Amino acid sequence: MNIIKRLFSAEVLIMAAVTVILIVSAFYLFSITASGLSADDDSVWNDYYAPLEADYVAEVRDYLNENGFEDSGVSLTHITSGGADRAYTLSVHNKRFEKIDEARREEVLELIECMGFADERCTITVRIV
Repeated sequence: MNIIKRLFSAEVLIMAAVTVILIVSAFYLFSITASGLSADDDSVWNDYYAPLEADYVAEVRDYLNENGFEDSGVSLTHITSGGADRAYTLSVHNKRFEKIDEARREEVLELIECMGFADERCTITVRIV
């Protein structure tokens, strides 16, 4: 009988209620944090990559302008594969590519590919359209 009285005493009941409230609160706060992180991760990575992408496109444009391919259309698209990894496709358009031989075209492609992207987690595919 003493054990039952102790189990249902005010102190034990208050302690149990506080424990349950703390556990429920902790799960609630963790779930809010987890859902918030997934939404913010994309914007964090986009903010990280935006200047790198702009610098890379500017570098490619400068190279093309210096090597006789002025006013080339350069576009950079990406596919996000989760987290920080991205697969980029750099498309270059200039009518002059139609007039040069295949060896020179391949040389330009290789030089652009060798420029690389500022983040090693990313892959770049260069194509002339």
